[in-house]
Amino acid sequence: MAKLLLSCDEFIYMKDGRYYAASPDKFAFFQRYLRVFDQLKLVCRCETERDLAGIWVPLDRDKRIEVLPVPIYHGIKEYAKEYLNVGKSIRRVVNGCDAAVLRIPSTIALRVGDQVMASGMPFACEVVYDAEDGWRGYKGLSRLAWKLIDRQMRMLCSFADGVSCVTEHYLQRHYFSKKPDAFQEHYSSLALDRSFYGQPKAFPAAHTFKIAHIANQVGEQSAKGHKQTIEAVKRLIDRDVDVEVRFAGNDRQGGIERFRDYARKLGVDNHVEFVGFLDRAGVDRLLSEADIYVMPTIAEGLPRVIIEAMAKGLPCITTPVSGNPELVDRHFLVNYYETGTLADRIEELTKNPVLYENTSRSNFERSWCYEASVLEKKRDGFYGELRKRIK
Repeated sequence: MAKLLLSCDEFIYMKDGRYYAASPDKFAFFQRYLRVFDQLKLVCRCETERDLAGIWVPLDRDKRIEVLPVPIYHGIKEYAKEYLNVGKSIRRVVNGCDAAVLRIPSTIALRVGDQVMASGMPFACEVVYDAEDGWRGYKGLSRLAWKLIDRQMRMLCSFADGVSCVTEHYLQRHYFSKKPDAFQEHYSSLALDRSFYGQPKAFPAAHTFKIAHIANQVGEQSAKGHKQTIEAVKRLIDRDVDVEVRFAGNDRQGGIERFRDYARKLGVDNHVEFVGFLDRAGVDRLLSEADIYVMPTIAEGLPRVIIEAMAKGLPCITTPVSGNPELVDRHFLVNYYETGTLADRIEELTKNPVLYENTSRSNFERSWCYEASVLEKKRDGFYGELRKRIK
């Protein structure tokens, strides 16, 4: 029997003494580690809920999963307030475990990593976001915090038995093990089933071009380009280019209303819609109905939602950070604050059928590298190597 300690930046929820994953997809995400290990101790932030949506899945449905809840917090300031409580919650976290996977960046996983290294147990890091791009894109306290996280990530990876990055090349330049016998892999966190795939798109002539944008959160601090996309829409409407954008994602500290106000101020509120959180079927529907996917972003790992958009045959426009150049052609990589160039690229796609259809076909074909069965083999092999290191 081999028990894996998993610490990550996911959220779980508690109601009436039971723990829940927010969706079947999240539940399946935790279970993927149990394809190789016999038991799982899950360490992540836990929020108490009064009402649970119907799609939420109790974690005790799988008796092999043990939960160690960490106090909920959002952002640097709340983390500072909960720092001591977080430390108490993860005291002796390694007890009873044989190996660990630390998904970083995660403030919890980095702290758990200290105990993991002290214990001497084998461990691996899964790197899902570039903290260096993160601190380069922020200012003030956020910049300082991300610099510290970046330094901790590099240190933790350098002692790891194995390191896997979501990119094929980019993140590996910053985050790697210095152990001579370390193993490595690369795979996305995505589980893109064949049933999700669409097909290359024909040029959508003679109708309003629908732009999709999906993020976990819609907030002023999320740095996912909501404001920049709205500004690009303003430029396009002024040029008589008929477009509309639909933003999906949870509201974060009133971000949706503030962005609505901004769209209203620019006079494009009739061309901007916020649809809130979408489940898997909702994401499928939104992307299927869209003509273009747009997501300016300050930093990423390898954005799952861009791969999902590519699997639907959508031309995609994003920023040249982290793993994005591994997904999107250079022509459609636009600097974060260059909303004029962003508008230019969208306009090109609305007026050039050959460019639109060639980009759609290229993206669709590239997305098959991230199909679920392909990535599953890579993940299973990586976790298998970690299990072999157990004494």
